[in-house]
Amino acid sequence: MRSLLENGTWELVERPKGVKPILMKWVYKVKRDAQGNVERYKSRLVAKGFLQKQGVNFEEVYAPVSKHTTLRVLLAIVAQQDLDLHQLDVKTAFLNGELEEEIYMQQPQGYEQGGPNIVCRLLRALYGLRQAPRAWHRCLKKVLEDLEFVASSADAALFRGIVDGETVWLLVWVDDILVAAQGEERVAKVKAHLTAKFDVRDLGPATYFLGMELSRDREARSLKLTQKKLTRELINRYGLVDAHVRSMPLAAGEKFRKEGEPLDTVRFPYSECVGSLLYLSVCTRPDIVHAVGALARYMAAPTVAHWEATLGVVRYLVGIVDYGLTFGGSSETLVGYCDADYAGDLDSRRSTTRYVFLMFGGAVSWSSRLQPTVAVSTVEAEYLSAGQVVKEALWFRKLGVDLGFDLGHVQIYCDNQGAIQLLKHPIASQRSKHIDVIHHFARERVARREVNFVF
Repeated sequence: MRSLLENGTWELVERPKGVKPILMKWVYKVKRDAQGNVERYKSRLVAKGFLQKQGVNFEEVYAPVSKHTTLRVLLAIVAQQDLDLHQLDVKTAFLNGELEEEIYMQQPQGYEQGGPNIVCRLLRALYGLRQAPRAWHRCLKKVLEDLEFVASSADAALFRGIVDGETVWLLVWVDDILVAAQGEERVAKVKAHLTAKFDVRDLGPATYFLGMELSRDREARSLKLTQKKLTRELINRYGLVDAHVRSMPLAAGEKFRKEGEPLDTVRFPYSECVGSLLYLSVCTRPDIVHAVGALARYMAAPTVAHWEATLGVVRYLVGIVDYGLTFGGSSETLVGYCDADYAGDLDSRRSTTRYVFLMFGGAVSWSSRLQPTVAVSTVEAEYLSAGQVVKEALWFRKLGVDLGFDLGHVQIYCDNQGAIQLLKHPIASQRSKHIDVIHHFARERVARREVNFVF
């Protein structure tokens, strides 16, 4: 409450005629560290933004958040170049954003003044408001621009600036900020600038970010990214600590169907389990992304077989809790691999595109998802997957410019000779003439030497 008043978040006014103030509530949370120990107790006043109406209470709400891929690329560069990496946490970040709209809210419970007709006219963004993230990002961007930091064209939440002749990068995830630079004195200057503008907690060298543990070996120039805490919690939650360990997330050739014995989702929390696995697969575990992606297709109506397969993925994790991504130890800047199964989905007969990109020895981007159309041959399935991987490669080239290195043509490995020939030559045959124009842009990028496909 003190921080709300010190920030001048609102002023007390008499409720205007015809105005219905937005409701509020207090939210309480226990914050824990990487080991699961209680770090602090946190209370927060939030507005019930779901009651806001577009055109009356807000117009624009979009605010960029950095991609996990950008985070992993930055960590790979930090490891390779032996940069200093520090973490900051902006306290009550949203309260720094200034509102453009006129919004009224009921007074906080327990702190009412002046009678029932007195309400809060909000001057600054408050947690829960639909436009609060946008207002905060706009405020932070302006402060960083004063320090001559520029937002990346590939990721609007990645900022690049020059301090004492060297490049400094800031990666922003709402109110969590990573600062990477050569030399702690440059990091300290950026911290001082932000501390002068905001109430900032300096967390020192980054060791725990967005639920992920970071451990470094600076002599070997390597950095390991894991999610041991979340993985152990998941295993404990489903009572699988002493379960028989599986060697693979899914058995070779294991397929799923919609038909089967319906699962009692009240007793067996299928969506909750798959959701936890999805977060693991998105952040640090490309080894389970195919299995989890396949299971996620049946969230609406899971069967007993789907639940058993989900627990099988958790059992696979039991034996490799400490596994993660290790960056460093390789000089290869960026290399990609793409593949596709053929008609692998038994219900729709669509194929699945899969790819992974490695940077300095560690995986930085991966995907496993159904193709939008049904492929009529293995060549077409691989050709469509090439289109998806080229899109990601072009984004990497764009990001590389902001991170200070030229990727040149990106090397991509593919295991289908027919698809490679189709990519390198303007072949028009009975097998390829029906393929939609949108997928042929991959061939154009190969011709421009922006990407190169190798068997």
